[in-house]
Amino acid sequence: MKDKKIITVIISVIIIVALAWGAVFIFRGAIVTGLAARVLLKAGKPLQFGGYTVLVDKVEGNKLYGIKVSSQSRTLEAKSGDYAYMPEKNAIKFNLIDGVAEEHDPDNPQKFNRLTFKQTIITLRLGSIGN
Repeated sequence: MKDKKIITVIISVIIIVALAWGAVFIFRGAIVTGLAARVLLKAGKPLQFGGYTVLVDKVEGNKLYGIKVSSQSRTLEAKSGDYAYMPEKNAIKFNLIDGVAEEHDPDNPQKFNRLTFKQTIITLRLGSIGN
């Protein structure tokens, strides 16, 4: 009788562990995106992605507010947006909402193009992160 209880407990533990791993596998994108926000995106702290700098005023999960993405010749500012981690590309895709984009002429810094947007997407690779 005692052997049956031990076997039942072992089988139950195996089932629980398998279900837990299955849940992690199914929700891995959301988990990794949530972890990326906690690790990478901090409100008020600029973060380098290669030639781009990202600065966010407020982070709530994967929702972003007061976003500025800039490089030497390009600046995007948006009131809000969100992001998604793309593990297959080792990148973060930013979906920017309600903003302004400026592109400067490197030969003539006083000359630039400016446009407003309702939505734009920019993808930045993580492999080039620097602090």
